[in-house]
Amino acid sequence: MEQNETIEVASWERDPAVDYHDEVWAAWLHGTVAAVHDAGRLLLLVPVAVLTPAAIALAMRLYKVGSFTVLD
Repeated sequence: MEQNETIEVASWERDPAVDYHDEVWAAWLHGTVAAVHDAGRLLLLVPVAVLTPAAIALAMRLYKVGSFTVLD
């Protein structure tokens, strides 16, 4: 992670043909969160249609304990 990079949680409900689809799902199903860099942010990708407070909290907790994978 870059020094001044903000961390944000984003939903991931893309078509299976889109890059990283399998990696995002595999990470979530195995107890980690996938992430990508985007315009000075680190986006934690959660494979849900609607982000709930619980999903956001879990993604942030996984990030804080180091259980994340940067895909790009």
